[in-house]
Amino acid sequence: MKFPQIARPYFFEIFTVVNFILLFLAYPAIMRTTAATFPAIFVSLVLCFLVQVLIGMAVRIAFARRRGTMRDLLAIYRSREWIADTVRMIFFSGLCGYAYSWVQLAIPLLHRRLYDQQLWNIDRAIGFGYSPTVFMVTLFSSPWLMHVIDATYATVLVPAFSIIPAFFLSVPERRLRIAFMNSNTLLWLIGAWLYVAIPALGPAYSFPEVWLPLAPMLENTQLLQRLLMMNYRAVHMSLRAANAEPINLFFGVAAFPSLHVGFQVLAWLWMRRLTRWGTLFGLLTVFTFIGSLLTGWHYVVDGIAGALLACACYVAAKRVPAIRG
Repeated sequence: MKFPQIARPYFFEIFTVVNFILLFLAYPAIMRTTAATFPAIFVSLVLCFLVQVLIGMAVRIAFARRRGTMRDLLAIYRSREWIADTVRMIFFSGLCGYAYSWVQLAIPLLHRRLYDQQLWNIDRAIGFGYSPTVFMVTLFSSPWLMHVIDATYATVLVPAFSIIPAFFLSVPERRLRIAFMNSNTLLWLIGAWLYVAIPALGPAYSFPEVWLPLAPMLENTQLLQRLLMMNYRAVHMSLRAANAEPINLFFGVAAFPSLHVGFQVLAWLWMRRLTRWGTLFGLLTVFTFIGSLLTGWHYVVDGIAGALLACACYVAAKRVPAIRG
């Protein structure tokens, strides 16, 4: 009797499942909480990635039609192998996003010490005794410029967070998109556990005197920072109160490393090889790094660590045979 061949698991699938197991072992209470929250949140994440894939496919089909290669592209999109890989990537992207969010949210429960002062001191050492953050805030303290940063910092993150998954999940070449999935999964889940290893709230929370004079110019940023801090305190309250306040899974607080910067760097590393838009993503990376300092989300060392982590994940996904797709 011939049994059907079982598809070999990809690295990003194994790594995501292992991180789920580690999370539940580190914080067993999540097992009880996740039973109620998992279905709705996981489905919403999966639908988000599904929409990104469909948008990416639509754009590629439009370009292929102009070039006269649409028939070949549609043949790939209709193949059982491509569809199966796409379903797996969407499913595990949602699972990875859920695991990442829980690890970030559970930081104050897994490791209660904060290292903000140490990270601030490292920044000062980088600046030869003077804080680079204070220097940047002073340099760019023009009201109109701070208003621009306040209005655009989160917006600038959208191209990478939306375009990059749409681009790579719709790529016809299997090895390329599997390699990207490996690097992306590594980045977010290793980054999440680094949050736990070196917990920090960020300079805006730990050194508010730097940003208080800028409050009228950073209204959007500081509103979001207040919401995240309220959620952070609700997580703390869950340790002591049976009827704690509701907790938003996506409102975790963590500074080191900066995965905003890290993901922009990862996007730049991939896009500079594959498209003509590499320079644009490089500029978005620089803007994100500077913006993270001016808004008080991150220390300088956070951005450096995020960039180095992204480079390591990119190189590993491309060159280490053990994790190739």
